[in-house]
Amino acid sequence: MSSHRIHSVRFYNPEPSAIHCICYEKHTKRLSLSRSDNSIEVWDLAHTPHVDRVIQSSNDISVESLVWSNGRLFSSGLNGMVTEYDLLTLLPKYSTPVTSGACWCLAVDHQNTTIAAGTEDGYINLFQIVDDSIMYDKILDKQEGRIMCLAWEVSGERIVTGSEDAVRIWNVKTGHAIHKMTTGRAMTNRPTIVWCVTVTDDFTIITGDSRGKLSMWDGNSGTSIASHQSHKADVLCVSLDDQQTTVYAAGVDPLIATFERIQLKSDSNKWVRSIQRRIHDHDVRALAYCDGKLFSGGVDGYLALSSYPPKVLLRYPPLSSSSVCLAPKARCVLLRYAKYLELWRLGDTQGWQSDHSQHTLPLSQDVVKLVQLHSKDSQHIRCASVSGDARWIAYSTDSLFRLYSLDLDTDEKEPRLTRVSGLSAECNAVHCAQFSSDSSLLVCATNLCTLVVFELSEDAGPNLAHTFSPHSDKLMTDIIHLITVSPDNEYIVAADRKSNIVVWSSGKHYCSLPKYQCAPTAMAVQPHTNHLVVVYCDHKIVEFDLDKRKYTKFSRKLSESHPKQWLARSFPVSNIVFDPTNSNVILMHDDSNICVIDKFKNLPSPEAKIPRLVTSHSHPAHDTGDNSNQYPPSNTPQHAFHVVKKYKHLVYLGSVGDGELVAVEVNPLMLTENLPPPLKQKHFGAM
Repeated sequence: MSSHRIHSVRFYNPEPSAIHCICYEKHTKRLSLSRSDNSIEVWDLAHTPHVDRVIQSSNDISVESLVWSNGRLFSSGLNGMVTEYDLLTLLPKYSTPVTSGACWCLAVDHQNTTIAAGTEDGYINLFQIVDDSIMYDKILDKQEGRIMCLAWEVSGERIVTGSEDAVRIWNVKTGHAIHKMTTGRAMTNRPTIVWCVTVTDDFTIITGDSRGKLSMWDGNSGTSIASHQSHKADVLCVSLDDQQTTVYAAGVDPLIATFERIQLKSDSNKWVRSIQRRIHDHDVRALAYCDGKLFSGGVDGYLALSSYPPKVLLRYPPLSSSSVCLAPKARCVLLRYAKYLELWRLGDTQGWQSDHSQHTLPLSQDVVKLVQLHSKDSQHIRCASVSGDARWIAYSTDSLFRLYSLDLDTDEKEPRLTRVSGLSAECNAVHCAQFSSDSSLLVCATNLCTLVVFELSEDAGPNLAHTFSPHSDKLMTDIIHLITVSPDNEYIVAADRKSNIVVWSSGKHYCSLPKYQCAPTAMAVQPHTNHLVVVYCDHKIVEFDLDKRKYTKFSRKLSESHPKQWLARSFPVSNIVFDPTNSNVILMHDDSNICVIDKFKNLPSPEAKIPRLVTSHSHPAHDTGDNSNQYPPSNTPQHAFHVVKKYKHLVYLGSVGDGELVAVEVNPLMLTENLPPPLKQKHFGAM
């Protein structure tokens, strides 16, 4: 691989959104979480954890609880509605009101037939789950105060609720409370709020409350079993493991405490404190146990994965690679924030000659912010794209799609931005948009499951060239999340979440790639060769010759000998870049590493460790820690795979020409500097 100048873009500072709740469905291996901006993320955990799709809720609809039922996703919030979402259009299907006020919590029974909703005024609403909706069934007796949490007993005959100063057990058939267990108070004038509850198969009830106590109750007799002062502040969430012998708890005190149930000689059980973990520095609001791993999230916005033994800790940042788009010919970069876009012109180092002693090159021309474009009515922006010459900018929300022409050569002080009208009515909102490399085509995947292609002209404006219906043609079955156009505009390639990768040429279906078991996370077409490179979420790499409609020789050889260390990586590949000076070199990156693949070199054995490229410019701070042991350093890698470890949160990597790359990274400190202060705790030896 030849040397490159890298533009390190560090002024992208998106505001992280706190995680409010997490829900996991075991048989589909999907995890859903809601954030403070009212968005809902659906994660695929079947292979490498990654965001499968995002539902952007409107600003006036909060999401306080999420539940799964046979692949269907439901939510509730302060608007007093139970909402089901269409996971294909990423929009609400319908909303059903609950009785009296806000809906704080939801729970689905173990038979997946009934949803229970707890409300502000103390009502438990029951809804029957039918084929295409939910149907109101009944309400149970009104209790005093709001219901903050609830859980079903395994038989579906009883429900446990938590509220102020009490835990109640309800008979579903009669609608009456059969037990009321009082929690007690830490202070006489301050009520104890039961924030979370979970129930084991033998009807042991476990609750966490505002005193920082984790309590165990016998649901059959309505008596207390044990109470542990597990935390110094409110316990906001609890989670059981699959065997129901271990419970995890966390909250305002971010310590994740573990309690295990042990068997005593007298045939009785006892819950004892086990290991504890401090993964987050701020409040932990949600926990979910997923197939041997514990997922946690809270105010800092990170989704953390941990397990012990073996000791594993991964933190997935609240960032998306699709939030950055590059205009190579104009040397501009488009940064997407929640409700606005920024277009920046990159700096330049012309006139400066780098040598081996220089780590940073001074700029002869500073970066300039050219445009800031706000969305209509401050709606959340779902996707955005900029053409290669930066003369076109497109963005979409859930209800509208906008295309703008940009004149950078105007005599005015600021560039002229003009909205383009006359777009197809079918293209009212899109999930994904991509310009061709010569800026003459715009390809959009709409929320109506169609793919529309516009021909762009500065004089005539956009012209609808083609409309493809992959769902109607039975070519695809899920939402399109990846689109790429070959550099010669001959091929348009799209991929959906069910691993259907379809190629169109000359306005008609050209071919489809063999279907794989998991979804692709990145794909790109190499210039001059028209080789399509695809990376799947289990890190399998394929290279497909579009002209010949078959896998390349390199791809067939690689399919038999993927390095095991590469397949075991914990972060998905988010982007693919080709070296314009060497057609044999492919660059791929994830959250922190850049993987360099040289097809000219021999493939390593599957058991071999992937070397880490070390140069004279490598900073020692980036080569310390666990990665130094995982990836042995090397100045001259002998095999096709090697990695570059240089970044913390690498959001995007792209090429702007011969010998120049753009790396957009986010400093982890920038994600936490605006967070509210954490719980103040006294540490030994500190003032």
